[in-house]
Amino acid sequence: MNIKKAATSTLAAGFVGAAMLGLGVTAGTANAAPIAPNTHNQQVQPQRQQPQREVTVTRPNYRPFTYRGVHVTPRYDVARNQWGFQFNRTFVHVVLARR
Repeated sequence: MNIKKAATSTLAAGFVGAAMLGLGVTAGTANAAPIAPNTHNQQVQPQRQQPQREVTVTRPNYRPFTYRGVHVTPRYDVARNQWGFQFNRTFVHVVLARR
């Protein structure tokens, strides 16, 4: 019985000493501050942009004109494969009117 009591008290003293040193040997140690995540390995996700609305304007030609009080010049957009211009972050398609 004395051996069992001595082993238990030695083991308990060891856990208390380790906890005081901050070794984290005990099962339920609490930290004062949470560990900050490692931000060096995280990839930054780009912000999603609002989808651009598409507006169509019918014109007799591709010459500059006034659209809603603003003088605009249509240009050919290779990515869209169409004529148009930017107005308030919206691409406005210019379509030729049929005669």
